[in-house]
Amino acid sequence: MEKKYSRKDFMKIAIEEHLKSIEFPRVGVVIAKNGEILATGFRGENKGIHAERNAIKKLSSQQLCQSTLYTTLEPCVTLYHDQSIESCVDLIINSKITEVVIGVLDPNGTVYSQGYRRLLENKVGVSFFNRKLRDAIEEDTFEYGVIDTLIGPGKRRIPVVNSGISLTVQFSELDKRIINFRWNTLQMNHGCVDLLSDNGAVRVASGARCFSDITDPMVFRFPSHYARMEKGLIVIVKPERSTFCVLVKLLNICQNDILFQWEVRNI
Repeated sequence: MEKKYSRKDFMKIAIEEHLKSIEFPRVGVVIAKNGEILATGFRGENKGIHAERNAIKKLSSQQLCQSTLYTTLEPCVTLYHDQSIESCVDLIINSKITEVVIGVLDPNGTVYSQGYRRLLENKVGVSFFNRKLRDAIEEDTFEYGVIDTLIGPGKRRIPVVNSGISLTVQFSELDKRIINFRWNTLQMNHGCVDLLSDNGAVRVASGARCFSDITDPMVFRFPSHYARMEKGLIVIVKPERSTFCVLVKLLNICQNDILFQWEVRNI
């Protein structure tokens, strides 16, 4: 007699598949029906093929119909009108899968909540892993770790949608000193986004083209609580009483996300 699994069992098995991934972001998938596992998949199982596609392609259309797909990461959406292969969301919809259970929403601003929304628009039920399992997934899905904590220096692409995103910069793995700032008010049409921190914590490094141009971060005048940043602009974030500062450079700005670089300096 085949073992009948619970929904929580399927979530845990998807995480086991996720841990097999040899590419970032790590993704694991389980397709199930009537308490039985039909197929599994993970990112890197076949080079360049997403975990959802790896699992779906193992099954017939009859098996897929009325099934539930568990995935540790929000399925991708079509990004370009001339994209040569259908997105995982479109593949799921066309496969007649009736429900998708998602671990975490993709923090990439070009995908964030778009897969979730498109599934709902096409009458596919969507639910989520429980909070404890979501936290476990968040820790090792992405190559850079938890999205709202930066240990640095480094470079990252993040979404800035609705109310933006708050970030914590930790000086190093061993040095637990932190500085907080947030991105807000993305205006793609105007090519700018706001960086905000404590009152008087933000200074614009006018004229600097790269971090190495800045020999003394505190030489720049006119501290404020925010800077309206365009591509290429560098700012220094140093709240009062902080013993280090963060240099931030905006590298690119898109419709829903930004790419920025940061560096930490002792003061």
